Amino acid sequence: MNPRHQREAKHLVLRNDLSELPRLARWIEAQMQRDSSPDVAFAISLCLEEAVANIIMYGSAEDDTLKIAVEVERAAGTLTARIEDNGQRFDPTQAPSPPPAASLEDAKVGNLGIDLIRSFASGMQYERRRGRNRLTLRFLELGATTRGVGP
Repeated sequence: MNPRHQREAKHLVLRNDLSELPRLARWIEAQMQRDSSPDVAFAISLCLEEAVANIIMYGSAEDDTLKIAVEVERAAGTLTARIEDNGQRFDPTQAPSPPPAASLEDAKVGNLGIDLIRSFASGMQYERRRGRNRLTLRFLELGATTRGVGP
């Protein structure tokens, strides 16, 4: 089997602490070093960091132990990232976009993470399974439709 078509998954488990974000960034960078375009590496890094930061900041009550698992899988020109957590139910695919600011002075910092994820990911799916949130993001590599095709 052609190595580009083999499924390859990598996992990382994070604590409910913003100090975990640099470790996540290093892990993503290590995953993207091989066979990823700079554009896809940037997109997946931005999306995973935004999603995990939101989970850490808003996913649980103060006394809850929140566990976050991140997985990146590569198959046939598509990178699939899954983020699972045992926090409060939250479906980002149903979250409304913030209203546009009337002017630059009225623009607020923040509240754009989910829209950034929508913009950079090729696909976004949510499900709640066995008390866990599961967000799946897909990223297409440029030329993915032609890679590995032919004799």
